[in-house]
Amino acid sequence: MTALPAPAPRTENTADTPRHGRVGSLLAAMFLVNVFGYAANVAAITVLLPSQVREAAGDGAVAALALVNGVSAIASFGIPPLVGLMSDRTRTRWGRRSPWILGGGVATAAALVLTGAVSGVTGLMIGWFLVQATINVGLNIILATIPEGIPARRHGLASTVQGVGVPVGGVIGVQLGAALVDSVMVAYALLGGLFLIASVISAVLIRDRSGAALDDPGQARPPMGRQFMAMFSSLRDRDYRWVFISRAVIYLGYNTVFGFSLYILQDHIVLPDGLAPASAVATSQTISIAFLTVATLISGPLVDRVGRHRGFVLTSSLLLAASIVLPLFSPSWTMFLVQAGLSGFALGAFLGVDLSLATIVLPKTGDAGRDLGVFHIALNAPQVVAPFFAALAVERLGGYPALFIVGGVFAFLGSLTVLRVRPQRVSE
Repeated sequence: MTALPAPAPRTENTADTPRHGRVGSLLAAMFLVNVFGYAANVAAITVLLPSQVREAAGDGAVAALALVNGVSAIASFGIPPLVGLMSDRTRTRWGRRSPWILGGGVATAAALVLTGAVSGVTGLMIGWFLVQATINVGLNIILATIPEGIPARRHGLASTVQGVGVPVGGVIGVQLGAALVDSVMVAYALLGGLFLIASVISAVLIRDRSGAALDDPGQARPPMGRQFMAMFSSLRDRDYRWVFISRAVIYLGYNTVFGFSLYILQDHIVLPDGLAPASAVATSQTISIAFLTVATLISGPLVDRVGRHRGFVLTSSLLLAASIVLPLFSPSWTMFLVQAGLSGFALGAFLGVDLSLATIVLPKTGDAGRDLGVFHIALNAPQVVAPFFAALAVERLGGYPALFIVGGVFAFLGSLTVLRVRPQRVSE
């Protein structure tokens, strides 16, 4: 097997002089792609897909949902760095990033419509795999605009904009999913159309400079095969690797519990009379997202001002771990809402900082699309791997109380891993 080359030495981030477009346009494009990308993801993961799987699999829904999400993990693992690498090498008159964002929007819309049209666990498995393969194109490529076009001193702001897109999209997604849970085809078509429109607008806003202008006439580009073999070489950088692990494990803890919100509310939480589980998901998610938005808006600009990235990540993830286990003390609707608010605030504080931390320890700027594609796996993979741990906890380890414990332990372990990032590379 060919050995991976050693990671290139970290170079000074040249983003202090933006190379294309206006910073405001880049932030707007990032916001749009994230809002409508996560609207589609949240609507499907929290309401639409679990409802379709339960209808198809009945009492075997927990295991079937784990299978559907597990198969899609292949796309979440492989697509972001591969697309990032290909985008880094793309040379068109419209630039490197815009064509991929536009193409990803078209493909995602088609995949969402397909997922709404199919029935049966196998059909849903295929449809959701295609959604994960296509939606991650735009969500990943847009991240490369941060080190390429946004000054380093404003990376906290960029992390905030990216982070706020998640809750805003989540509100849209969960409300739309709950309202159209009985008309899934309409829901998927609407979500696909919105993401396509957002992708078109974002591709125009980025105004990526011509890819040909990026090449050094005196230096040939490395062969595609060599770059492919080096796809994950960024993880050989110690600090980047620990930031990646921290993000992945923290998100694993969060998604292990909250990816099963509908089933928790159906089978474990005591709901008020007349409150349907789908409506309860919408209510709890709205509360969570409100707190998440506030925390994200605060933490990103604050870390730009005072630094202390590791401290922000550690504190927010410890709060997340504590909030996840709250329903152990009472399976009441009130406790579930308290959990939703606290976990939302904790995740929001984390979202406002972790991407900024990643761009600080990014090994090199020349392969930003590839390396941030690898980092994007730490966000996507937990969403599709978590159902396996959730199914194991619910079916083998003691039901939903075990689920809360497993999720809390993951979040706690993730909080500790950020301490492995060397303080001399980032502010404490």
